[in-house]
Amino acid sequence: MEARAVISDEELSHTLRDNSGVARTSLLIAEGLRHPKVWSEELSDHWALGTDALDAFLQELVNEAPYRKNELRGRATTIGIPESLDIHAIMSAAKSPLVLDDAGVWVRRSAKKRDAAYLWLADQGEPRRAETISRAIGQTAQATTEALRRDPRFRQVRPEGTWVLTEWPRGGEYDYSDALEAMIAVLTELGPLSRRDLTAELRRRYPVSDSRIHQCLISTRIGFTHDRRIGLIEQGAISVDEKEPRRPDNAVHNEELGLLAFRLKVTKDITRGSGVVISPWITWRLGLRQAPMEKIFTVEGSGRQITFRRGTAAAQMSSVRLETVEHGMTVGCEFAVVLRLEHNTMTIRHVCDPDVCTTHSSGS
Repeated sequence: MEARAVISDEELSHTLRDNSGVARTSLLIAEGLRHPKVWSEELSDHWALGTDALDAFLQELVNEAPYRKNELRGRATTIGIPESLDIHAIMSAAKSPLVLDDAGVWVRRSAKKRDAAYLWLADQGEPRRAETISRAIGQTAQATTEALRRDPRFRQVRPEGTWVLTEWPRGGEYDYSDALEAMIAVLTELGPLSRRDLTAELRRRYPVSDSRIHQCLISTRIGFTHDRRIGLIEQGAISVDEKEPRRPDNAVHNEELGLLAFRLKVTKDITRGSGVVISPWITWRLGLRQAPMEKIFTVEGSGRQITFRRGTAAAQMSSVRLETVEHGMTVGCEFAVVLRLEHNTMTIRHVCDPDVCTTHSSGS
């Protein structure tokens, strides 16, 4: 528990088996665990040694708002908030700093209309007049103009009078396929730059967030000079490995046994055969600490190969659709991926509770 922000009672029940839950609860309380509180509401289905770690994760999530409705859970997972926590319910609480507005986006209570305008304009991808923005967010044009004028995320284009996001490139003179291409172009032209100067020049040319800039720094083409400026390896900068990301709750590494294991749920994307986004902590533990890098594991029994990749934007493993089908799994089922690091082999196991999962068979 010292390494966990919170843990669900359901997960604890698998180890501390007690049908009534009375003995387990007494033991946990005796060991100093309590139900954590969020926005003054108690999470009775979770336990924690303290609230500092969870509070810090939630505050980080709030600070990075706003979010589209389908972005909140993914960002929470990346930050380190376990999937067992219903983040939508937590953020819907009466005292939560975030609120789900009528348009279905998560905005800050203190900046509802400005956050809604930011997401709407980002989705449009083109300059818009205040009157058009105001209709989209349900506010008068005058109030919208005043709000955008006070917010550094927006910039008015003269003489047209339209509004754009400050992070958008000016003048349309640059055309990059992604943030990494833009960063390499800037460093090629201007040489090594401080993080601040690089960020300013990138945002002048290409819409990019701080987190995306940070991701690009693990590229095999990017490094640091002796005075900590960011530059290109080909121009003398020295590459730096990615720092160890936060360990997710669903993963464990046993160095003595040479095992790395993690749990996932079958999603519609997995059943379609898509690649699977995984925690960058897993690829870091595999030694993939720059991008692009990859490592191949062979599935025991079938001989099929699964590729683990670390890119600047995400960590992934290739499709495991066939493995889930062979084990009789459907959407919602849980499975464990066990990697044997010495031999680069792996197994995939169906780990749903047989008493609950209707698709679980004795052979899987």
